Amino acid sequence: MGAEMKYNDKLHKDRTGRGFDNRCNHGDNKGYSLIELVIVLAIIAIIMSTVFYSIILIFSANAKSCANNIQRAIGDCKVTTMGKASAYMTLYRNAEGNVYTQMHVKDGGAYPYPSYGEAQKVGTQKVTVKYKPSSASAETELLAGDEIEIWFDRATGGFLNDGSHTFYEYIRVEGGSKNYKIVLTELTGKSEVVPEPAVTP
Repeated sequence: MGAEMKYNDKLHKDRTGRGFDNRCNHGDNKGYSLIELVIVLAIIAIIMSTVFYSIILIFSANAKSCANNIQRAIGDCKVTTMGKASAYMTLYRNAEGNVYTQMHVKDGGAYPYPSYGEAQKVGTQKVTVKYKPSSASAETELLAGDEIEIWFDRATGGFLNDGSHTFYEYIRVEGGSKNYKIVLTELTGKSEVVPEPAVTP
């Protein structure tokens, strides 16, 4: 047929009489436009930021829960000391990296006192725990295998700090974008969780 072409079994001609096929217009097949590409990238960025923010919230919730659990364990140990017998609390991180507290109560024997109930898991590997002894100028991180002891004076209810027993000014728990400091008051034995800005290395 020469230049003539069939479309749907019918011959189409333009004004010059030449046949043409309007089934495909190859000039319009240019791929994605710049606007479409920008929209796709914006959607990907929104999804990634949402996932990242969700992870931060999970880690932050872990830090808050850990700080509250430690503060609660300190208060329970104080009540036990004032009401029953001499007691102290240990805060430690086990070989797997989880954080635990455990109370030890004097039963007439010598130190170390036997444990009072099971150890309580208060945090996971996702949180960082640091502590500041009154005799030190810097914080120390609680690493796997480390342990600190918190003692109370039965007479006053305050924290013991007599050379044999160390007083810790605060315990810091970090996770995600959150940072919680458990402030300890030596004379009264009070403990309080105070939120603070996260510490950047």
